[in-house]
Amino acid sequence: MTYKSLFVFTCVVALSLTAAFGQITENPRVEEQSAPYVKIKRVELTDEYTIVYMRFVERESPSMKRLNPNFRGMPDFQQRKVPSTSTIGLDPETRLYKPGEIDKKYKLIRAKDIPLDMRKEVYSGDTVNFVAYFERLSPGIEVFDFYEGRSTKETMTWNFYGVHIKNPLKKNAKSTAKVAPKTVKPAPQTPIEQKPEPKIEEKPAAVEDEYVMIKGTVYDSKTKNPIPAQITYFEKGDSLEFKSSSGNYRIGIDPKSNYDFRVLAKGYYGTNFSLAPADSSGKGSFSKDFYLIPLAVGETIALPNIYFETSKFTLLAESYSELDRLAGMMKDNPDIKIRVEGHTDNVGDFDKNLELSANRAAAVKKYLISKGVSEYRIEAKGFGATKPLAKNGSEEEKRKNRRVEFVITQIKTTQ
Repeated sequence: MTYKSLFVFTCVVALSLTAAFGQITENPRVEEQSAPYVKIKRVELTDEYTIVYMRFVERESPSMKRLNPNFRGMPDFQQRKVPSTSTIGLDPETRLYKPGEIDKKYKLIRAKDIPLDMRKEVYSGDTVNFVAYFERLSPGIEVFDFYEGRSTKETMTWNFYGVHIKNPLKKNAKSTAKVAPKTVKPAPQTPIEQKPEPKIEEKPAAVEDEYVMIKGTVYDSKTKNPIPAQITYFEKGDSLEFKSSSGNYRIGIDPKSNYDFRVLAKGYYGTNFSLAPADSSGKGSFSKDFYLIPLAVGETIALPNIYFETSKFTLLAESYSELDRLAGMMKDNPDIKIRVEGHTDNVGDFDKNLELSANRAAAVKKYLISKGVSEYRIEAKGFGATKPLAKNGSEEEKRKNRRVEFVITQIKTTQ
């Protein structure tokens, strides 16, 4: 071989290696994930597959009730391996998505070292390395979501949001993301070979109809910085939780169901949010950010969903959810004291408005006491129309002025 030929050969090999390594991402950055004990160690892209290398580590705890998809609870009684009722498995409906675009989905083809239709027993402290083969991601998709499903009371799914990989767009790509099965020339076995094809085409359509994404960030309302938070939501009678250490969240929901979300963060007053995807014009994903007010002395926090009978101080049932949230905050923070404040618009007699606002504040206090909050921690005061938020010039402005708020008057600090 001449030096010139050797040089050309070396360049070709070098370029091929560069291209190959450009399709491998070691320890990819993951923005959020639902289970910290499962890691994505490597993502490899071939002409046919997106190959995800994963590692599961069975947690060690003296009395742990396990809830993985797959995983249902074995206490670790001793520091030795004993037969385990904890199991892991990968849902065969697991798929990859381009964030925010549910039509960009890539099916799970097969898995190695982890079962799809059964459960694999694990022991306390065990490590399980396994591999999942998906359809090939389209060139140019360098961030994807790994979605196994929605958690329930009995199971916790392995979902990864914002997985960053190397997958540059190819100018002259010969193949696209989803590689169709190779056709086979007609033969005596043709009817047998054609059987799998309907299954491949039918399942994604069903999945697309049952999954949309809601995503956003939880912020400190004062600093506008993201804060760690817990989002609780209710689906078909189940109360589900999503914990985010960064404040970012992505949750898969059923577009045919209605949802009530509760957003909580330590040291902040939480909030509620309702969503009916079917009534929205959004397609595939919804965005919702939350700004929580820090619990600090002097903070005034509005109670937006408090309702009374007209011109009376009788609480309506629609108020209970908001007041239950306030009672929960008081119980979680036993060193906090508050002052409940009632306000009215300027319509009618000044003294009667003052009396009405005081009675409404007292009604809120009475309700909180009925929920187990100590009476000495709650002060109630009415201000009538003396502290308007708006000018009372329109019905909308008057509505803003008819309100109930609470002010944090004391937070006892412990050394």
